[in-house]
Amino acid sequence: MATATEFPKTQLSPIRLWPLALIVVCGVSGVVSLQCGKLNLTSRPSADLHFLIWTTELGLFLWAMYWSRLTPIGQVKVVFVAFALQTGAYLLIRVDGFEGDGRAIMALRWSPTPDELFVVTESVPVTRPHDDVHVEPGVWDVPCYRGQNRDSVVKVPPFQTDWESHPPRELWRRAVGIGWSSFAVVGDYCFTQEQRGEHEVVVCYELATGKQVWEHRDRAYFKEMTGGNGPRATPTFASGRLLTLGATGILNCLDPASGRVHWSVNILADAGVENRLFGMVGSPLADGETVIVCPGGRDAAVVAYNVETGLRAWSHGSAAASYSSPQFADLAGMIWILNFNADGLSGHEFPGGTEVWSYPWISNPAERNNVCQPVPVPLPDSRPDRGRIFVASGYGKGCGVLEVRRLAEGFEIVSVWQNRNLKAKFTSVVLHDGFIYGLDERILTCLDVETGERRWKNGRYGHGQILLANETLLIQAESGEVCLVDADPRSYREVARLDALSDRTWNQPVVAGRYLLVRNDREAVCYELPALGK
Repeated sequence: MATATEFPKTQLSPIRLWPLALIVVCGVSGVVSLQCGKLNLTSRPSADLHFLIWTTELGLFLWAMYWSRLTPIGQVKVVFVAFALQTGAYLLIRVDGFEGDGRAIMALRWSPTPDELFVVTESVPVTRPHDDVHVEPGVWDVPCYRGQNRDSVVKVPPFQTDWESHPPRELWRRAVGIGWSSFAVVGDYCFTQEQRGEHEVVVCYELATGKQVWEHRDRAYFKEMTGGNGPRATPTFASGRLLTLGATGILNCLDPASGRVHWSVNILADAGVENRLFGMVGSPLADGETVIVCPGGRDAAVVAYNVETGLRAWSHGSAAASYSSPQFADLAGMIWILNFNADGLSGHEFPGGTEVWSYPWISNPAERNNVCQPVPVPLPDSRPDRGRIFVASGYGKGCGVLEVRRLAEGFEIVSVWQNRNLKAKFTSVVLHDGFIYGLDERILTCLDVETGERRWKNGRYGHGQILLANETLLIQAESGEVCLVDADPRSYREVARLDALSDRTWNQPVVAGRYLLVRNDREAVCYELPALGK
């Protein structure tokens, strides 16, 4: 017989239900808070999610076995119910990738995937006759990733920044295949890369209408859960050719008017190296005679191919590839090819490509992710024998300014300053009037480039992208909105916001004249920016 303070093993007292309720409430609220970005246990939300789930399950098991006073059959029932609920959740929900900070993107299993959302609605031949299209360079072209200098600084006709009274006019919106490529704009046409089924596709659209003109297909599909599927690099227009690099290493030289292939080579196979974890990301760099890419590996850190023939012109360096794009820089009296690779920053002389100097800069030693484009920085005293470069990485590494110095014999590179005031994970930054503007993980930050001092940090835009249009920062937020912020080191002020897209967006925005082009792995939109004075 039970006493006044004892209960039969088949009976649950209220005092023994409280721990159960606490475990369930804490577990559920922890998962929800984590997914909403309100809870951060470590810098790896995906690991935090597993920790919360397993901790909740362990708590339920310990409660059932040692605290509940249930019979063995009752204990088995509790464990079975917990297992059944977890199995049900697994059958109902799938992970569609991850946000930039590592939080899982969850969707119902029966909802269409990004691949399934894209359906070709136009009957367009793979190539069109050359006479149908004339790709003529224009005044406001953006011929490659982040512009001609890869600095995301564009000069465009003055436009209205009061988007409440004068919003941009939507010209067209269309579904696109998955991928993180941006647009190259040349004359009346724009070019991007998409994944369509089992094919990596280069696509040409009419800039004013969004109508597809032609597409070129390669049978290839890069898949990676964390970084997403599909091609990453942006096409490059140079010397009357369109140069594209797919995520699996396929480098194409195409006719921009028709999509016809002049030549094609897989740079990974040619270099004899394996692909990186997140694929080939670096957009091709062209100088008129060669196209420069970074497959990485022994004697293949930087490789140049002849634009006309596709034959290898030269190759130098042995660092593994990372996720930045090669770019030119005029420093210390020479033209350099900068390669922000897995080991750090290296300078290759141009022309010729010989590696002259390197500086170690390793971010996230397990993955070695350097993404942010290096930024050449003018020296305050304009010394012709020196030049400075701003670099930044995420994963706690931070940022710094390096100085290239010409010596009597050769060059050396030294650190001017380094701190953690701006950790650019996989976005790039812009330089304006002596100040760097970029996303410190998810928050917009302004730094004095001469000292590294932080002037302000404000505005959450996720792991988005940024450019400078005239005197205004244009930010493509990770959540899809396009925002305007004053490029003012004195204070932070957001002046406009546009609900352009509605899903995870990592693609670089483009402003070409009055056209604003944005896209993600589901759709693309083109706006006309409002003219100043209207």
